[in-house]
Amino acid sequence: MRKYILYSLAILLAACSKSVPYSDETIKNDLRVPAYPLLMLHPHLRLWSTTDQLTEKNLIFTNGKNLPFVGFLRVDGTMYRFMGRRELPMQAIATMAYDYESWEGKYTSLRPDEGWEQPDFNDQYWQVNEGAFGTRDRRETRTQWLSTDIWVRREIVDIDPYLLENKKIYLRYSYDDIVQLYINGKLVVSADRAAANLKVELPDSILNTMKEGKALIAAHCENKKGSALIDFGLFAEEPGILVEGIAPVSNEKEWIGKYTTEQPEEGWEMAAFNDSAWAQGSAAFGTEGGPSVGTPWNTNRLWIRREVSFDPSLVKNRQLFVRYSYNDGMQLLINGKELVRTGTKARNDVKVQIPDSILETMKDGKALFAARCVNWGGTSFADFGLYGELKEAGQKSVDVQATQTHYIFDCGDVELKLTFTAPYLLDDLELLSRPVNYISYQAKALDGKEHDVAIYFEMDPHKAFRAGQSTEMYEKDGWVMMKTGRENQKLWVDKLKDAPAWGYFYLGAKENATYAQGDAAEMRAHFMKEGDLKEMRRSNEKRYAAIAQKLEMNSEFPQHLIAAFDGLYTMAYFGEDLRPYWNKDGDRTIEGLYEDAEKVYKETMARCYAFDRQLMENACRVGGKEYAELCASAYRQAVSSFQMSKDSSDELLYFTTLVGSLDIYYAASPLFLCYNPDLLKAMLNPFFYYSESGKWNKPFPAHDLGGYPFVNGQAKGGDLPVEHAGNMLIMVAAMAKAEKDASYAKVHWETLSKWAGYLVENGVDTGKQIDTDSFAGRYSHNANLSAKGILGIASYALLAKMLDKQEDAEKYLAAAKRMAEEWEKQASDGDHYRLAFDQMDSWGQKYNLIWDKLLDLHVFPDRVVELETVFYRTKSNTYGCPLHSKTDYAKADWTVWAAALQNDRLMFREFILPLYNYMNENKWRVPMADTYNVVNQKTRVTSWGRPVTGAYFIKLLEAVLDVKDNNIVSKDEMNCSK
Repeated sequence: MRKYILYSLAILLAACSKSVPYSDETIKNDLRVPAYPLLMLHPHLRLWSTTDQLTEKNLIFTNGKNLPFVGFLRVDGTMYRFMGRRELPMQAIATMAYDYESWEGKYTSLRPDEGWEQPDFNDQYWQVNEGAFGTRDRRETRTQWLSTDIWVRREIVDIDPYLLENKKIYLRYSYDDIVQLYINGKLVVSADRAAANLKVELPDSILNTMKEGKALIAAHCENKKGSALIDFGLFAEEPGILVEGIAPVSNEKEWIGKYTTEQPEEGWEMAAFNDSAWAQGSAAFGTEGGPSVGTPWNTNRLWIRREVSFDPSLVKNRQLFVRYSYNDGMQLLINGKELVRTGTKARNDVKVQIPDSILETMKDGKALFAARCVNWGGTSFADFGLYGELKEAGQKSVDVQATQTHYIFDCGDVELKLTFTAPYLLDDLELLSRPVNYISYQAKALDGKEHDVAIYFEMDPHKAFRAGQSTEMYEKDGWVMMKTGRENQKLWVDKLKDAPAWGYFYLGAKENATYAQGDAAEMRAHFMKEGDLKEMRRSNEKRYAAIAQKLEMNSEFPQHLIAAFDGLYTMAYFGEDLRPYWNKDGDRTIEGLYEDAEKVYKETMARCYAFDRQLMENACRVGGKEYAELCASAYRQAVSSFQMSKDSSDELLYFTTLVGSLDIYYAASPLFLCYNPDLLKAMLNPFFYYSESGKWNKPFPAHDLGGYPFVNGQAKGGDLPVEHAGNMLIMVAAMAKAEKDASYAKVHWETLSKWAGYLVENGVDTGKQIDTDSFAGRYSHNANLSAKGILGIASYALLAKMLDKQEDAEKYLAAAKRMAEEWEKQASDGDHYRLAFDQMDSWGQKYNLIWDKLLDLHVFPDRVVELETVFYRTKSNTYGCPLHSKTDYAKADWTVWAAALQNDRLMFREFILPLYNYMNENKWRVPMADTYNVVNQKTRVTSWGRPVTGAYFIKLLEAVLDVKDNNIVSKDEMNCSK
């Protein structure tokens, strides 16, 4: 069986590098991941869906920032939303700092002359600066305001007349403490209690002063004490052209209904019921004098009937829903079928979709709404109405594979398959380094008929990419392209380096694509009518961009968009500005990148499918179904955390944004050892350079080499001497064993010898040194840290043996074994081994011992692992075994390593299953966390989206290294394919 798994892994690697037949079959992943990986383009530009239904929320970046990215499928004129939220945010005519934007205004702290709020006032002596204005404790503040009063004038020009004619216009504002706001000299707001992000609709009297496309917003704000702030902007609200008020509620349009306060006869809720004796009244019904009340209602009970007629086609091409309000309770029926039965708590403007069972009764365009309302005293109210919106696609499935995430939707008589592909195959450096993802889609008829089908994607990148964003659309060489990014980017001076604010994001298509840039609601309506964006009106609005494409029905191969990211440079590496690997010579263009990605699209998709299938099958064979699904879900998270470059000496560098830390690389290493050890070398190269160049003179490795974008040495923080010396020696030994070649170690032998010598001199007891798990408490004399140091020495001995340095090999292996004997004496605590040598009745996971097994070092006696693994089972909780006796937290990466210590496959699964359950049930919905509470999910996770998920591949690595007693099981036994 071991030979079979090695053969299968060879096939898997071949799938990475050779042409393979195209097949879109997958081995289904049933894990409901906390966050679904979708676009993985750069460590700072990774987009996830954090809901089980792709239509529930917008996509998010790893840092939680929202990206409105919406998809619609048009089938025979009916629109189905399959991605993103329906609601459109208010459109910014003049931005607010509240939205992480900035704006320019003139201001003074000296009382101005009369007429200061008028457009023609002479403000030439006022100061000019960025808004908002306030004290430094307010996040919106761009210009500090320290005086008691401030007067601000902000001129807005080139207002699109279309907005004034077709949308509601609002002034949004925040202030602290007292404010008066004027537009074109007319008072709009006067308030004396601090508030944030309020809005007020502008009346016609003010809109009429803006017809020339200009508005002067003037503000006076007074600060009594403490915080101060004045921030304001002008916005347009979407009028809901994609939401149709078929029979609106009363505050939108008065409606007439029949009502009675006497108990009616049976069948009162049916259309055929004779209600001629009922009274007629105008809605809403409620306490006299209340808002929108047309008919007073003062009894305990009220029965209402409302007849509605509408275009029957709406039942098919719109998602119908009801809006209702009540106090204190309501039963609402349509054509005799119950839709709503409420509790006794008053609710206002509730929305509920009408199910198919009721829609069936409405196909003739008629509906009888019948409501039974109750009032237990006090205020009474009852109102309801019928609306239609664009349909929501029915999501049938989602499947997360190593390189792809697949969705299938029902869109009426058409099925849509949507696939997000990050083609990161680890032994193909060109493909791996190419910052390109594919969004693929296929339409299949469910009824065997022909259909007119088109797809529409729309994006608003501005809020996600922060202030200064510019989005343009253009055509070049047959491509329709969207480019978005900050204007006037200056190398390495961006203060928002931790946000997706650097570089340029692209979205493009080549096959029969049309595009538009403008008002989102208008673009959607145009696409709904025409099926493309050819004749879309040009607009001053530049935030929203859309691409549409006609789809071939029942095609054998999908159509696609290509998403790409040009980071320009990856980092400043010890004074050298490095370009990304794909453009290492600086002579490539983004259009050339797109052409390269397009040429290999079909081949790449075939390879990704093959890789995904083989990974699932191999992981299942070594660890079972749950283990395979964890590995598949973890793959992209780990790989997309890295960038690749070459330095001026042509040395390959592969790094996270922090370039380290080494404990992260150590955890992630099994994945790269499985598929391409050269990438692990590329991770470690900067650390060897740092030590061997003389820039780092300590006898152990640095923790990291600095944070993006400046890599010039270890960032502030303490050293981890034993931790990182052990990490480096173990990783180099593992790559030598995986490759059966220690030549990399030979190049760095002097440095490795220095680190090994440090570990020997340090002895068994590491004293007060900190380790990677100090987040869960710092414990001196840590037994797990000591074990890593001992195995680091043994790893050095293994390397010496492979390099025919027999004397060093024997010397260091003997030293490691002596230290292991001493370790066992100091750590022994009866039926387990202690967390720290000086703490009786303590315990902790000794996950570092896995390398004794994987590298065939045989330094620690078998009884050590046997005692430990049995003991861990006694400490397991809801979501597994905690890291040690002083915490309820576990580390997912170390959990998998502790599981891999088990020689029995059933015990391995027993250890893996709680981790699987945690991910499957995770309520925080962030990318896969590595730190989590094993007792419950009440505590928010704090570390997620990191490359340490590469640690999950430790069991597969065991097969790659051909370790004895693998306990690989058969496909049938583990039910891999189901």
